[in-house]
Amino acid sequence: MSVQQPVVAIVGAGAVGRALGWSLRAAGYPIAAVISRNPASSRELAAQVEAPVASVALEDLPSEVRLVFCCVPDDALPGLAEQLALVPHDWPRTVVAHTSGALPARVLEPVGRRGALLLSFHPVQSFPRQGPPPSLAGVAVGLEGDPEAVALGREVARALGARPVEISAETKPRYHLAAVLASNGLGALMAMAGEVLASIGLSRPEAHAMLLPLVQGTLRNLEQLLPEEALTGPAVRGDLGPITQHLETLQQHLPHLLPVYAALTTEMIRVGVRSGRLAPERATALLDRLQEALDTQSDLPPERLP
Repeated sequence: MSVQQPVVAIVGAGAVGRALGWSLRAAGYPIAAVISRNPASSRELAAQVEAPVASVALEDLPSEVRLVFCCVPDDALPGLAEQLALVPHDWPRTVVAHTSGALPARVLEPVGRRGALLLSFHPVQSFPRQGPPPSLAGVAVGLEGDPEAVALGREVARALGARPVEISAETKPRYHLAAVLASNGLGALMAMAGEVLASIGLSRPEAHAMLLPLVQGTLRNLEQLLPEEALTGPAVRGDLGPITQHLETLQQHLPHLLPVYAALTTEMIRVGVRSGRLAPERATALLDRLQEALDTQSDLPPERLP
């Protein structure tokens, strides 16, 4: 199979499909079709990437397609693979890829039994639902699957300016866990910090505007330093006073956030010790204070969802 500019079809015209389509088109890949359950989305993306076919039917997959990107939610992939397997196509000469970070390539096994080579092609990036999608230049792409499909994925990733990273099906859950912690975990932390500021009267937009430059500064530091080197704050300095103040504040005003704070601060302490910046005996004093706060926390009713 040639790995030079195969004809592409994109199944799924959401945020990931749109970003991938834009990047593929910019890299010179011919996109023959965009297929999506939403006809308006398929038509819009097809127009943007100059694909001649915009459809809601998998049966409209053009015969010349040799690389199919399945850009749909994880739970939809098994059913999509079964539907693709029913489509008459030259599957033995086609690579079928999905963009899930969590699932292995073999989730597409129904179409694999028809002869298709299977690939997991996961850009380690978050994609906005609106506005121009971000470039994939410099972004890592996790690759896993059949060897020949991985070879094609490597070529595609490099053509997009991305960095191919080969992983195994067995290690993929840990790979995806790391990505979720770094991306979604950051979003949850921002929401948590915004909730703290809301408790003193700031609106959520005001809190976000206040915290965003701080986070951006941290990210700039992380561009130059490892987390162990970039970490700042009372935990890595071994300052018991501010941490005690935080715990007392949470117990009084936001007790449901105390376990999250304790867990995060524990990790900051571990990083500090690991980097040699925090003495183990000082770390023990901090950890004891955190555990004391958790032990004395009264039973709380479940926090109501907003």
